[in-house]
Amino acid sequence: MMERTSPINVTLRFAVGVTRQRLETFDRPIKEEPNFMGDKKDALMGEFRNYLGILKAVHSGADLNASAQAAGGALPGSVKGYLGYVVNHQQDNQILPLIENAVEARTELQSALTGNRDLLYLDLALENVVRSAAERGCATSGRGSAALVAPLLQNLVLSVGDNEELCYCLKAWQELPSGILSGASASKEEALKATAVVDRIRRGIADISDRISARVEPISRAFGNAFEVEDWAVELFAEEVVRGGPAFAMSLALSAVEPGLRASAELGAWQVISPAEATGKLVVVSGLHEVQDEIYIEPTVLLAKRVSGEEEVPEGAVAVLTPDAPDVLSHVSVRARNMKVLFAVCHADEPLKELEGLAGKTLAVKTSAAGNVTWEEVEAAQGSGTQEQEAKPKRKLEVKVPEWCGKWVVAMDAFKDGVVGAKSKNIAGLRGKLPKEIALPPSVTIPFGSFEEALGSKANLQIREQLEELMSDIPSHEAETVLKQCRELAMKVEVPEELQQQLKSAMQGAAIPIPDSADRWSLALEALKGVWASKFNERACLSMRKVGLDFADLRMAVLVQRVVPAAYAFVIHTENPSTGAADEIYAEVVKGLGESIVSGMVPGTALSFLARKTSLDSPEVVMFPSKSDGMFVSESLIFRSDSNGEDLEGYAGAGLYDSITMDPTKLQKVDYSSDRLVQDESFRKDLMTRIAKAGLAIEEALGSAQDIEGAVEENGAITVVQTRPQM
Repeated sequence: MMERTSPINVTLRFAVGVTRQRLETFDRPIKEEPNFMGDKKDALMGEFRNYLGILKAVHSGADLNASAQAAGGALPGSVKGYLGYVVNHQQDNQILPLIENAVEARTELQSALTGNRDLLYLDLALENVVRSAAERGCATSGRGSAALVAPLLQNLVLSVGDNEELCYCLKAWQELPSGILSGASASKEEALKATAVVDRIRRGIADISDRISARVEPISRAFGNAFEVEDWAVELFAEEVVRGGPAFAMSLALSAVEPGLRASAELGAWQVISPAEATGKLVVVSGLHEVQDEIYIEPTVLLAKRVSGEEEVPEGAVAVLTPDAPDVLSHVSVRARNMKVLFAVCHADEPLKELEGLAGKTLAVKTSAAGNVTWEEVEAAQGSGTQEQEAKPKRKLEVKVPEWCGKWVVAMDAFKDGVVGAKSKNIAGLRGKLPKEIALPPSVTIPFGSFEEALGSKANLQIREQLEELMSDIPSHEAETVLKQCRELAMKVEVPEELQQQLKSAMQGAAIPIPDSADRWSLALEALKGVWASKFNERACLSMRKVGLDFADLRMAVLVQRVVPAAYAFVIHTENPSTGAADEIYAEVVKGLGESIVSGMVPGTALSFLARKTSLDSPEVVMFPSKSDGMFVSESLIFRSDSNGEDLEGYAGAGLYDSITMDPTKLQKVDYSSDRLVQDESFRKDLMTRIAKAGLAIEEALGSAQDIEGAVEENGAITVVQTRPQM
C-alpha cells in the first residue's frame, strides 16, 4: 500500500479497511489524519520489509504449505498421502476426513520427529489445522460432533508428553457403542456410559490446562511486570495459550456432544446431593478447602469451583453449589446432609455463569423433588439459613468421656459401650444375624483411653506434658500449626510393651495374621500411632468446635482387622440420601478400596445405583464409573479409627479421623471400560442385587438405616467391614 500511496491519494487506505474509525479504536488511538511525508517513504518501506521477514521467519514454521515444502525429502513416505489430502482440503466443509487425515499424518510423523526441526514444524502446522477445523465444525455439528471426539482425542494424545490418562480416555471412548461414536440416538444406558467417559476426558483436559497455565503464568507474569501490563492481560495470556492448543478443540467437541448425551441419559443440569432450601449472600470461591475454617457472620451461599469430598462445610454456609462432583457418599456429602446444608453439583456452564454474575447478591435457593435447583434474588434482610434450620433450635450435643477399661486390647466378646466405639460394637452386634453369604472380618480393638494411658508411662511423660501445653489453648488462626505439632508428638509415642504383647495374643486368637518380622511389626505400630495422631487433625477440631463439643473429651479406640483382598469395594446407604426415600437403597461401587469413594482423594464418579426394597432383584444404575484411579494395597492389616466423637445423634463425625493400612495404599490407573462392572450386564446386575440385599439384611438386623462399607473379593464373596447409623 505504501508503494502506491501519495500525499493526496488515501483511497487505497480506505479500500483495504484502514478507515479513520478503525484508527480511532486502537489502544493508542490515531485521531488525526496521517501526514504523509514522501521523503520518509523509502526508509519506512525498508523497515517494513525487514519486519515482514522477521514475521515470516517466526511464524511460517506453523504454516502448513510452507512447512510441507520445507520438509522436502525428509518426509516419510507413509505421511505423503495423508498430508496431500490435508493440503488440498484445508478449507473443505467436510471436517471429519480433514481432521482424520491430519491426525493420521501426525501419527506417522512421530517416529521421525526427533532431531528434525522441519518435521517438528510440520507436526505443529498439522496440529493447528486440526484445531482450526474443529473450531469450524463443532460450532455447527451439534451431536454429530461425537464423530470428532476420537480423532481430536488422538490428536491431543500426540501433543502431550505425559499422556497415559488420555490414552485410557481414548480407549474408553472407542469402546462405546457405535451409535454413540457417530452421534446417533442412544439408549439411556449407552448415554450413561458415554457421560462417564466424557467426565473422565474433561478431567484430563482440565489437568492439561492446569499444567500449561502453571508453566506459562510465571513467565507471562515476569514479562507483564517488566512491560507494566495490566493484571487482567497477564492472566488472560495463559488462558489464551490454552485456548490456542489442542485441548481447547477437544473441549469444544465435548461441549457440543454432552447436552444430547445427558438428555438421553435422563440427567438434568443439576445433581442434588443434599436437598434443602437456603437463603444467603452468594460468595464465589476457588475451592471449598480454602474456606473450610472460615466463620461466615451472615448466612452464605458458596459457589465453590473445586470440591474434593474431604472438606468441612464452613460455619455460616447454608448452601454449597459446585461444578466439581464428589461422590454422593463422600464425607463432605454426608456432613452436608447432616447439617441440612443445601449441596448440589451443576454439570452445565450457563447456570454457573449466571450464578457467578450474582456474586455478592442475596439469593433464595431451593431444590425440587425432580432434582432441579432454582434461585431468585431477594432483599439482603431476608438472608437466612434453611427453613428447617430456622424452625428447629440446635440441641446441645454431649459426648461421654469413657475411662480406660484396664485392658490394652479387647476381643469381639468385650465390644461394649464405654469400651469401644460404634464401628466395633456394630460389627460384633451383627454376629449370627446375617445370611451366611455375608461375611464379617475377624476383629480386635485397642479400647478407649489406651492412648492416654500410654502417655502416662515413664517413657512418654515428656510428650504428654508437651501435648497438654499445646492443647491448653488453640487459637483458630494457629490451629493448623499447633495441631501439626500435636500429630508429630503423637507419632513419637512409645507403644507400651504390654500393649504390643496383648495385641499379638488377641490377633492370634482371632485368626488375624500377625506381621512376620520386626520390620513388619514396626509398620503395624506406626499405623496404630497414625490413628491416634489423627485425633489432632484440623477438620476434626473445627467440626467439633462448630457443634460445641470439647476437643479434649475425644477418645480414640482403634479397630484392627485384616484387609479384605478386594476386587471391588462398596458403600451403602439403606435410605436414599438424596431424596430421603426410606424404601430405596443407594450404593456406590469402585475397583479397589472403598477409600476412593469416601475420602475424596480420587476424583470422578463411582458406579452408583438404586434398588427399591420391594424389588431388590431389579437395581437401576444411576451413574457409571468415571474415576481414573483406584486405591490398592497388598496383603495387610488396617487400623480403623473408632472414636467417641463419631456417629453421635445429630452429628456426622464419620471420616474426620484416619483409618490406616499397615502397608501404604497405592493409587493406580483403572480401566473401567474393559471391566465386567461396565461390560457385563449380567455380572453387574447380580453384584448390585447382592450388595443391595446385604444392605437390607444389615438394616433389619440393627433396626435402623445404616451407612455400610464392604468389599467384594475376586471370587464374588461379600464382606462387610464396618457399619454405622446413617446420618
